[in-house]
Amino acid sequence: MTFQFIIEQNYSYFQSDNSYYSQENGLTMGSPSSSIFSEIYLQYIENTAVYDTVLYNNITGYFRYADDILIVYDRTNTDKIKILDSFNKLMPSMKFTIEKQTTG
Repeated sequence: MTFQFIIEQNYSYFQSDNSYYSQENGLTMGSPSSSIFSEIYLQYIENTAVYDTVLYNNITGYFRYADDILIVYDRTNTDKIKILDSFNKLMPSMKFTIEKQTTG
């Protein structure tokens, strides 16, 4: 299959302490095809699973730009830790984190 070949050729090889290593998981940062495959994967997840997670957790707004996600919610009826757990269960190979909004 063509996509499998492209992904396999996309792996990163590197040298450390006179030994050579091959990246086993994920896509290589900086590779021309990495951003395309990442976007396709994130859109697939959004269209198949994120919508239900947004509804289940009473999320008011879900906005994504590249790999950053902004979630708007009412903290009186939504638990941010529950939201984080829900998103981390969607894609076990990815790790979501929370950053609190700061002003200034």
